[in-house]
Amino acid sequence: MSSELNLQREKTIDNVPISELRSEDKVKQILAEEEKIRLDHWYDSFVKLVHWYPKKIYPDKKERKFLLKLDSIILFYICASYFTKALDKSNIQYSYVSGMREDINFTGDDLSYVKSLYSAGYIVSMCVGTMLVTQSWARYLLPSFELVWGVLTFCGAAAKKADHIFAIRFLIGFCEGIAFPSSVFILSTWYKRDEIYRRVMAFSMSANLGAMFSGYLQSAAYKHLQGVHGLAGWKWGFIIDGIFTVPIALFGLACFPGPLQSRLQSTKKPVWWMSEEEYQISCDRQEQSGIDGSRQMDWKVVKKTVFGWHAHFFAAFWVLLNIVALPDGTAMPLWLDWEREHNHRYTVSQVDNYTTFQGVVSIVGQFFLAGLSDSYSIYPFLSFVQLCFIVSYSSLAAWDIPFVWKWICMLIIGLDTVNQAIISGWINRVCRHDSRERAFVIGYSDAVSQAMNIWTNIVFYPTSSAPKFHLGFIISTIAAILMLFLPILGKLLY
Repeated sequence: MSSELNLQREKTIDNVPISELRSEDKVKQILAEEEKIRLDHWYDSFVKLVHWYPKKIYPDKKERKFLLKLDSIILFYICASYFTKALDKSNIQYSYVSGMREDINFTGDDLSYVKSLYSAGYIVSMCVGTMLVTQSWARYLLPSFELVWGVLTFCGAAAKKADHIFAIRFLIGFCEGIAFPSSVFILSTWYKRDEIYRRVMAFSMSANLGAMFSGYLQSAAYKHLQGVHGLAGWKWGFIIDGIFTVPIALFGLACFPGPLQSRLQSTKKPVWWMSEEEYQISCDRQEQSGIDGSRQMDWKVVKKTVFGWHAHFFAAFWVLLNIVALPDGTAMPLWLDWEREHNHRYTVSQVDNYTTFQGVVSIVGQFFLAGLSDSYSIYPFLSFVQLCFIVSYSSLAAWDIPFVWKWICMLIIGLDTVNQAIISGWINRVCRHDSRERAFVIGYSDAVSQAMNIWTNIVFYPTSSAPKFHLGFIISTIAAILMLFLPILGKLLY
């Protein structure tokens, strides 16, 4: 086992020579060393949320400087890319309640169908991305696909009937499918155990900012650009989203380094802005944390992973996670739109703006719950989120509840991204010793859950059932209950 994990790199552990330890003891000791979280006081975990480069954790000035540079380029690009992904993905529901439904006869369960088509395209490219992200040239993969989905977003403004939107959304889903698994995998090759959760948290928060910004943008377009150059306000929303996306893709093509390969796989720095010394620092950090650098994918690894517990455990978790998250982007805007039509409570712009409050809840939740996962066990944070969902969804399933409480329950839906951030970091931690397994598990888990989304959107949350979604809220409650207890099994397996 010790040879498989390639753990023969430290001369001593706790001042005991490795040669004097039994094989099982070697593994346990080194795993414990890699799992170590560098905290002296309980409040250090809160300091780490805002101060990412403290001297007592990073005494080497060169390492601190390199980490700042790494975050300024890699983390910036991945967050900006995911921001545009969320921007381009979320605009469909905002457009739906801002005039698209009437202009192109987008009625019935068309919104549910278009979400399922997006998931279908997402699955196809995700499988491809999982196999290719470990390659040395993967640095061009994500930016190239982003450039294409940016162009496709522009095309949404030219849609004249529902079939056009169906085709465009399938293709956008295909291009965006590689974004999540590729980004999470690439982050895992550059950062240590007590650094990864905060980076995944920032990455995941960028999606919430993108979704929020999409609502504000669509609201502004509806107010100020309606009829400009003969285009409806919702069409201008697609155009502006594309304008944001394309330049970020071009920045990625120029600066994104892709995954860090192990020193054995490559002795050359991966990108022009990184010095040879910085590349050596990154390789040293990778080896100290027991992280296996990016390597070629082969079918033997796929076979081994398929028969292991990691892939299936996290796939089950991811399926439940997505079922819990199904109402996000659907339940609240359609409920507010129903209130606008039937009770005249809100305007179209208010529907767009108020929906973004879920994003605020999500950002705050991720900042504290996912951010603190770098310093503490993840299980209390996961359990707290599931308890919130159980209360929220069971209340919404009843539906006849006070109006203010219904608002609170709708806002709680925004916590679904906390699950995504924590579990993404969990996969990277558990599978850090084999980069190929790590890439496969990330992609496989998300692919299985998206395959489920193709039909769960239509069956559990059809647009025609809005705004009550009685069956959907019951199913999401059950999924949250299962997610509450599933970590116990994961703890035993690990």
